[in-house]
Amino acid sequence: MTVVPDNTAWYPQDHGALIDNAVKNQAIAAKVLTPVTCAGHTMGFPVLEADPDVSWYAPGAEISLTDPETSELIVTPKAVKGLTKIANESIADSNPATAEVVGRGLARQIVEKIDNALFAASAPANGPQGLPLHTPTTVQVQGGLTALTDEDPFVTAKFTALELGAELSAFVLATDVAMSLATVKVATGDARRLLDSDDEGNLRIAGLPAYVSRHVAAGEAYGLDRSQNYLVIRQGTSVETDRSGAFTSDSTLVRAVMRAEFAITNPAGVVRLVPAGS
Repeated sequence: MTVVPDNTAWYPQDHGALIDNAVKNQAIAAKVLTPVTCAGHTMGFPVLEADPDVSWYAPGAEISLTDPETSELIVTPKAVKGLTKIANESIADSNPATAEVVGRGLARQIVEKIDNALFAASAPANGPQGLPLHTPTTVQVQGGLTALTDEDPFVTAKFTALELGAELSAFVLATDVAMSLATVKVATGDARRLLDSDDEGNLRIAGLPAYVSRHVAAGEAYGLDRSQNYLVIRQGTSVETDRSGAFTSDSTLVRAVMRAEFAITNPAGVVRLVPAGS
């Protein structure tokens, strides 16, 4: 009997890094949150509840000592996993595209799961809590976002966030909102579009990039301060293979595991734009 060793020469070990890079480069979550790597089981983020006090003093006067009011947000990355099977005939063909296709497919699905979780109205089983569950500040838009002819609600969102200690760095639009805003013209009879696009093709609204996600509820949009919100990725994303588990079908199993979580340190500074009456 010939024993075939479970080597992964056909499937590059850096495919774990491929998934990490795909998430950081393709996920909307990584564009509007700050990606950070967690080396341990949990990760803590300091939350400043109140600044230390300052006052005016006479020359040489003793300065009063005040402490900032701080707390800590502790997050534990959750596991998103995928398992697929490849016929050993495909592997034996020594076609390097097989590994690439499988790795990219797993990466795409993990990106989808992370973005879906970020905007989900209820947390997926065993998954992280998304923005709607962190009680963001709501801005109601009369007539709805799909009927807009100007950027005013987004300007309102920026100043609302400022009052709550956040400076918005980006918006995320539902697809129907993006389609509507992309066709708004400067004026009736004028073919020029109201909104510009950046070099990557993203709309710019109220001076900020606006990303589009099909995971945002129809008719809604979000504004976020990237410096206050984080995408926590556990170090050690892995892609592993095993021939024994699919021995009877002459196949190789490929498993991908990534652990991620969202750290929303100032929920009130996240602005959710919704139709009035929602």
